[in-house]
Amino acid sequence: MLTFVLWVLGSLVLAAVVFLVANVMERREGQDDEAPGLGRFLRDFRSGLRRRRAAAPAPVETGMDEFFAATIEDAPGYVDPEELTDALHRARLQARSSWHVGSVRKPE
Repeated sequence: MLTFVLWVLGSLVLAAVVFLVANVMERREGQDDEAPGLGRFLRDFRSGLRRRRAAAPAPVETGMDEFFAATIEDAPGYVDPEELTDALHRARLQARSSWHVGSVRKPE
């Protein structure tokens, strides 16, 4: 149990250090005259906790047919069969014409 608590505390300290380093490295040009550091990090952290959240938008109810009809694309697919066939044909020709040097020998 003690090992678990130590790992949790260590990870929390490490997360705080990451937040602090990220805040110090952040460049805010012309926004504040306050130098980056622990005080600014704590002020920004507290203001983020106090910030009011906007209400989530209402879900839109659509059927599967309407959804797929609205997302139809006229452009060609990601993989063009002719292009793929040409690439495979070139690869086959290259494999046939290349020299295999080494321990591979023609069977007798």
